[in-house]
Amino acid sequence: MAEVVFTLPLWAVGLAGIILIMLALGIVFWLKNFLANSVIGLGALLIINYLGTPYGLNLPINFLTIVITGILGLAGVGLLLVLNFLGIKIY
Repeated sequence: MAEVVFTLPLWAVGLAGIILIMLALGIVFWLKNFLANSVIGLGALLIINYLGTPYGLNLPINFLTIVITGILGLAGVGLLLVLNFLGIKIY
């Protein structure tokens, strides 16, 4: 029985390695930006609650608002503020 040997050209292995490295760097870059955006959004939510309470501006901090702010960041805080000004409460 003859043994079949399959070999990849060296350029194909190098190209696959470069593609995997670029994919890994892209994922790390995306996660870093997502994490930074989430932390900034959550910080803004806390600051708005702390400074806005004397003026009647209170955004509830619950699971839903944390998820919205965590995913959207500052845009999520803006969305929550607009909903609050329109009288739509997030519980």
